[in-house]
Amino acid sequence: MEFNMSMVVPASPEELWKTLLDVPSISSCIPGCENVEEIERFATYKATVKQKIGPFKVEVPADIVVEAMTAPSNVRIRATGRDKFTGTRLTASLDVNVTAEGSDSTLAVEAKVDIQGRLASMGLGVIKRRVDQNFEEFEIKLKNLVGAA
Repeated sequence: MEFNMSMVVPASPEELWKTLLDVPSISSCIPGCENVEEIERFATYKATVKQKIGPFKVEVPADIVVEAMTAPSNVRIRATGRDKFTGTRLTASLDVNVTAEGSDSTLAVEAKVDIQGRLASMGLGVIKRRVDQNFEEFEIKLKNLVGAA
């Protein structure tokens, strides 16, 4: 599954980039993201993502690798994990791009997600709705975070 999302953030690209690199703060904007642990700064992390999708509650401990970073405009991240209750395996590749939009910034996310196991049986529509809800919640929290800075 592939998802493309974008938003305009009321911050310069440099301000937005600084916020994106503040892992404890930015992880608080991600719905269901908990227990973020930095293994190596800007390289590897661990986190747990909890979500309810359809009838399934999933809790995915994930290994997160920063595959490439070009400051202040692009970061590519890969996350893998497995929910022990449903046996669902997730692999996600995210390309996050920051560009100037007047005095603001555009944050664009291209995501490729591979889901295997019981959660995959939900189908694209249900999963896409959850992804859209999570991105909307992320957008609100990020804009509040940038506004509060």
